[in-house]
Amino acid sequence: MSKSLSPEAVEALRRLNDVGVGQPMPKFEQSVTAELLTNGLAAEASGGEVEITCSGRQYLSGDCD
Repeated sequence: MSKSLSPEAVEALRRLNDVGVGQPMPKFEQSVTAELLTNGLAAEASGGEVEITCSGRQYLSGDCD
């Protein structure tokens, strides 16, 4: 079952995937963050930031079915 995301959420997921070690996490609109969290593609990190999950990386790679 593939998850359907808004274009904004897909772009946010790509940006989260590109964050390197020691770089600040990008900030997103609350609705985009909620969409990623609800679908299990991101998780809350310290300071209210979100980070990509393994499921989020699988979604981007096309392994989501």
